[in-house]
Amino acid sequence: MQEYTDDKYYNCIVVGGGASGLAAISAMVDLGVTNTILLEKSNEVGGQLLTNAEPIVLSGKTFSGKELLAQFLRLIEIYEMKTAPHTALLSIEMNKNSGMKDAYFTISVQNSEKEPEEFYYCNYIILAISDDAITALRADSNSLSDPRVKIIPKETPVSG
Repeated sequence: MQEYTDDKYYNCIVVGGGASGLAAISAMVDLGVTNTILLEKSNEVGGQLLTNAEPIVLSGKTFSGKELLAQFLRLIEIYEMKTAPHTALLSIEMNKNSGMKDAYFTISVQNSEKEPEEFYYCNYIILAISDDAITALRADSNSLSDPRVKIIPKETPVSG
């Protein structure tokens, strides 16, 4: 068991910085869950929004991928949401009887700019990652069947 530290404890951890992950962390703030962090394995958030040329229609308004990304980035700045770029998910471990405060999950990650492995702790985790990544995690972890794990399928742009 890893040593628990408050500076690595979050109410919710969102894994994946594409449109689904950005929407999920924004929704958490809207719900009043402010102690959240967004983990993204690449050097910047945005995923397919960075390159998507198709129009995206939300609530009757049409956006380009970059315009929608700009909206999300403004929200991240305004609400001072935490992000962790260069951070890849390695594993998820349930702490059912750990006595680790309220942390229900231990998340093992690797930041390409830091030590080989770090640990985060949270009550809830949202996986907003590709189907391939989810399949790999399912093969590696039984914790994905827990109701506290929410999986958001790979984003599919809505054309208008």
